[in-house]
Amino acid sequence: MPNQYTKTHLKCSYCNKLYEKGFFGSGSKYCSKKCSEDLRKKYYREKYIPTSRDCEICHRDILKVGERKQANKYCSNRCMQLAQGIREGQKTVIIKLTIDEYRQYVAL
Repeated sequence: MPNQYTKTHLKCSYCNKLYEKGFFGSGSKYCSKKCSEDLRKKYYREKYIPTSRDCEICHRDILKVGERKQANKYCSNRCMQLAQGIREGQKTVIIKLTIDEYRQYVAL
């Protein structure tokens, strides 16, 4: 009597292990959900490598300012708000500064 259910064995794209399709949450590419998650994590770690970049407003290195893990356009919320005011064509922008920061800007 022939078996009516045929087993298909596939090779996992992450660990190269042979597995049976549809067995314990496996799909058509990975042998388990853990392999799928591990490959996704590896991909995003490699894709988003932190690179050094300067802020568009104050020209400081973004990764050296504060606790940033990823370099975007601006180093802080203050620079982002300044840029937004410039884009919108505002003539004046109100910025809150501490006394020490004010003294640094005046000294420049």
